[in-house]
Amino acid sequence: MEFKHYRIDKDLIIIGAGVPGICAAIQAARLGLSVALINNRGYLGGNSSAEIGVSVDGADGAQEFNHYSREAGIVDELRIEDLYRNPQKNRYIWDTVLIDAVRKEPNIQVFLNTNIDKVEMNSNKEIQYVSGSQLGSEKRFDFYGHFFLDDTGDGTVGYLSGAEYRMGREAKSEFNERIAPDKADDYVIPSTLTFHAADTGKPIRYIRPDFAIDLTKTDVLKYRVIPKNEFWRFHWFYEATGKINQIENSEEIIQMHRELVYGIWDYVKNSGEYPSEQYDLIYVAPVPGKRESRRLMGDYILKESDIVEQKDFEDTVGHGGWSIDLHALDGFFSKDLVNEHIFLKGIYQIPYRTGYSRNIDNLFMAGRCMSTTHVAFGTTRVMATLSTLGQALGAAAYLCCKYDTTPRGVYKNHIKELQQLLLKYDQYIVGVKNEDPKDMARKAEVRASSIRKCMMEEDEDVRALDNTLGFILPADGLLESVSLKLKASADTELRYKVYEPVKKENYNPENKIAEGVIKVKSSESFIWVDLPVNRSIDKNKIFIEIEANPVIKVAYANKNLTGVVTMEKVSNKGATLVDIDTLKMKEFIWRTLKTTTLCFRTKPEQDVYKAENIINGYARPYGLPNIWLSDDKVEGEFVSLSWPEKKSLSEIILYLDSDLNHRIHFRPADNNLIPEIVKDYNVYYKSGDSYTKLHEVRDNHHRVNRIDAKGVQTDEIKIEFLATNGCPRVGLYEVRVYGME
Repeated sequence: MEFKHYRIDKDLIIIGAGVPGICAAIQAARLGLSVALINNRGYLGGNSSAEIGVSVDGADGAQEFNHYSREAGIVDELRIEDLYRNPQKNRYIWDTVLIDAVRKEPNIQVFLNTNIDKVEMNSNKEIQYVSGSQLGSEKRFDFYGHFFLDDTGDGTVGYLSGAEYRMGREAKSEFNERIAPDKADDYVIPSTLTFHAADTGKPIRYIRPDFAIDLTKTDVLKYRVIPKNEFWRFHWFYEATGKINQIENSEEIIQMHRELVYGIWDYVKNSGEYPSEQYDLIYVAPVPGKRESRRLMGDYILKESDIVEQKDFEDTVGHGGWSIDLHALDGFFSKDLVNEHIFLKGIYQIPYRTGYSRNIDNLFMAGRCMSTTHVAFGTTRVMATLSTLGQALGAAAYLCCKYDTTPRGVYKNHIKELQQLLLKYDQYIVGVKNEDPKDMARKAEVRASSIRKCMMEEDEDVRALDNTLGFILPADGLLESVSLKLKASADTELRYKVYEPVKKENYNPENKIAEGVIKVKSSESFIWVDLPVNRSIDKNKIFIEIEANPVIKVAYANKNLTGVVTMEKVSNKGATLVDIDTLKMKEFIWRTLKTTTLCFRTKPEQDVYKAENIINGYARPYGLPNIWLSDDKVEGEFVSLSWPEKKSLSEIILYLDSDLNHRIHFRPADNNLIPEIVKDYNVYYKSGDSYTKLHEVRDNHHRVNRIDAKGVQTDEIKIEFLATNGCPRVGLYEVRVYGME
């Protein structure tokens, strides 16, 4: 006897419902593919799930200069929705966000608690079906598909199909990687077992179980610290070893983690060093959050130099930016540093060829089993970064079906179409602009009610220039000078240097173009001081380094302005942040000052927020901000797009300002809304000499808004803005307009 078999036929079979797999499923489903989304656990989300609860991090974390690098697309849609519903960051509410997201797509069928343990091949190069049993239902499913996507993390489907894979660390010589070890080995980044405790309001006793480690009988606390400010939860460095096979020894590793977690909690409760008397464990995860195991090999293997040098790829479909973050191999019991965050100069590109198997013709791979070296994996492994590849592969599967081709065939013959398709669905592809011939907005005439000037003159705060500041602002054309608002308590000098980033996506101080020393007279009131630049800038930004001088006080505005960033230079003492060039610990790092901007103006004024930006092809900062900003008011502001002749419309898409420099983290948030996102607006179309309301939106909290315009014939549309979610101005990156086909 065996369980009854059920056959499931779909266009795309996705095995593993981590966030990358979910993004792949949603993208494929929205393009019309039928999708089976299979997960061997009862919760969606992989390492971010309610079972494990790891943050969905990405390019805007563990970095210095990755401004405006937050992933957009489907993963951003999910994170913004979670912020809206769940600012307290309850992991079970995150689960409901994921459930709703996949259930909204009628083309997705979800199979939870279903473990795939068999792969049947049509030939030695093509998967026919995968098979697995479902816990509790006594059913066995055979999933037949045109294409398969492995998001299992362990690369299980790839392994069972005979796909080429690697596990462990490559030798330094193989890919000329400075960070790699001299000799190859089987070691990987260790895993972590998550736990949480809560204050019960009454004393709670804890007796260490016999199996748990007694930390007082080890020397581990000479090298590791249990944080006193957050003793009540897990920390990423509570790791077991990465020196044994994470798949074959899975059960042994789980037990090692339990010994560690219950031993840590014993020390927290019974050492007398923590205010933990009333705290009780309320959750310990059933399985660790696994970081690394198999990596399936694609037509391209992403390596250290691709990331460090920010290599341009013709088949780029996503981006990353998290530091190269390789943990101590012995985890919590190591005498080495817990990790080294090797900070990058900026974001890097992810080529499409890392997302499909080099020897299995119908197999994609997203998630942490994508095609990288171990060193490159140290940065690609975070979930938001992997989700950009997941979304790209969902779109690629659609093109495979559309053209009856293979994943490799999409690379060879349809990569430009893939990139344009992803841009339409709000994926960020570095340096690639909207060239969609069907987008009628690209040939429209644009008008706006007002345009924000690139300056900040009204001061709301004042601070001594105790630390060296970094000031980033966009520029296009001749920039004679930048003026700062300051005062000095004695006659002094202000020293500064001006840099221009080498790459349009970068914000780091790399190429020095000017420097100077300005004499500043003592003054009781603020004065404007000019910093000469006298350089022509080609659609880029500059970084001004302003040397510390405690005699000087500088004026600030307590607000943000897109593309303008204020930073300060602070000590790296006590941190593990490493310079990418020297591979030595950084003495100082640049830290962004949130929600505050130096008061400034430029000569001449920089016209960077003009209305035409909404059809320039970029839906986020790249070089310039690429956004239309209204004056500092909202109600009554508008943009319009017009054509010489009437158009038959089908859809209008708005890509609103969502403060892409704001990191959405799994820590509790003070606000469940992003203030910059437009809340209320109306859409009109011109009919004769008057305007007819087509659509009204109220209480919006998402970046991408799609408006059904079927049946409308007009030569002009107008978008009238009524309110944001708190920002004093309107920000709009892009408008697309599509016609009837």
